[in-house]
Amino acid sequence: MRVLPRAQGAGLRWASAPGSVRAASHAVRAGPGEPKAVAQAQELPPDVESVIKRIHASRTKAVVYATGGAVQSISWLLSVPGASATVLEAAVPYARDSLVEVLGGKEPAQFCSAGTAAAMAESAYRRAAALGGFGDSLVGVGATCALATFPLKRGEHRAYVAVHGGGGRRCVALTLSKGSRSRVGEDDLASRLLVKVLAEASGVDTADFQLPLITGGGGGDTAAAAATTAATPSPSSPVPPDVLQDDCAAAGDPLQRLLAGEVRCVEYSGGGPSGAPAEVCVDAPRPGRVYLPGSFNPLHEGHKQLLATAVAAASAAAGRQLEGAFELTVENADKGLLDLAEIRRRVAQFVAAGLPLVVTRAPRFNDKAGLLHAARFVVGYDTAVRLVMPKYHGDSLMQMLLDYSSFRHSGCSFVVAGRRDGASGRFLTLSDVAVPAQMADLFPLGLSEAAFRVDLSSTELRQRAAAAQAAAAQPGKA
Repeated sequence: MRVLPRAQGAGLRWASAPGSVRAASHAVRAGPGEPKAVAQAQELPPDVESVIKRIHASRTKAVVYATGGAVQSISWLLSVPGASATVLEAAVPYARDSLVEVLGGKEPAQFCSAGTAAAMAESAYRRAAALGGFGDSLVGVGATCALATFPLKRGEHRAYVAVHGGGGRRCVALTLSKGSRSRVGEDDLASRLLVKVLAEASGVDTADFQLPLITGGGGGDTAAAAATTAATPSPSSPVPPDVLQDDCAAAGDPLQRLLAGEVRCVEYSGGGPSGAPAEVCVDAPRPGRVYLPGSFNPLHEGHKQLLATAVAAASAAAGRQLEGAFELTVENADKGLLDLAEIRRRVAQFVAAGLPLVVTRAPRFNDKAGLLHAARFVVGYDTAVRLVMPKYHGDSLMQMLLDYSSFRHSGCSFVVAGRRDGASGRFLTLSDVAVPAQMADLFPLGLSEAAFRVDLSSTELRQRAAAAQAAAAQPGKA
């Protein structure tokens, strides 16, 4: 992997590319009592290298944002072979505008705070979803620091490291012993903290990883310092301790949160016949994928074949391999919300089959496009016909064009699959749909009968199942 710096505002961003990597190193002078590794930054301490190797060996895919400090951690992560298996992207949004851009245009009330670190981690998590693939175990890491300056910075020296994943969030706050370390020494400790938090989010044991904290010796909150994980007493005059505070919050049931309107989507991927648990990605919609919307009551082989065919056709048209997933909306414009038990039943079909599913509350295609940007939505011929009928838009072509403006702005389009017409028995495709010329760009791709034809529907399967159930209830009848 080769490290490629790219300008992002006035920050710095790394992305991975084929090639090789060499750790960036700088000759620095260690302060009194600082680890020797700080003075020889080109050589990773054995405990740092060991834990990063284990991070890279885990299934975790991460995006890391760090500002104000903890930036050595990025160099460390990229220096250890295997980084391309873990680090999807790493950025240092150092300038105000760069950090605001990372936070989605929202300027924080305080730039160095637990809330800002948590917001950075959440943004990093969503970025990881955009860059990663279905089935990846994703985390976002955010760090914001206010470290030593010259002349000596007024106020506390602080570092906040947060991690965000589908299962919840964690934020660790570190108040450093002021005046006990140089700027490089403080950054070394903050960087170690980031590596530790990422390792633990990846399921890596950190028992042998050093976090050299000053604990004791007059001043500071000694009760809080007693909860820290390691001690480095000062050999000279007493100094205030470092103080470490850890705040964890479980995310709660994701489907209940979706029904409550707290999150926009819940994704399930992985799993399969072996019974392995699915990866759950919460409120991190993936852009640029191929989505097959439906009620999936029940999921059947035709759905699976249709998505596979649509993904292959869309990938060929795009000139690159695309990913595909199913999309189940739990909200109907006319019928309201599905109940939780029914949602779980439908989700279970996909988890058991190991198929990726995104559960949303987006009943209309404009709602879906606002959530899943640059998506290709797979629809059948009958749905495509309704989509271009002015009668559903106040009998106005102009209104219909206006109604689709946000869909187009989101970069979305349709892939149309043919269907057998029940009345005529003919197999009808996109070429049989009267698409207005002004909307042709929204319907760029149709699937021919040769590419896909499965004359099966969930409605037919439900009817067959109901008939079989009725016959079983009356054993005396044929």
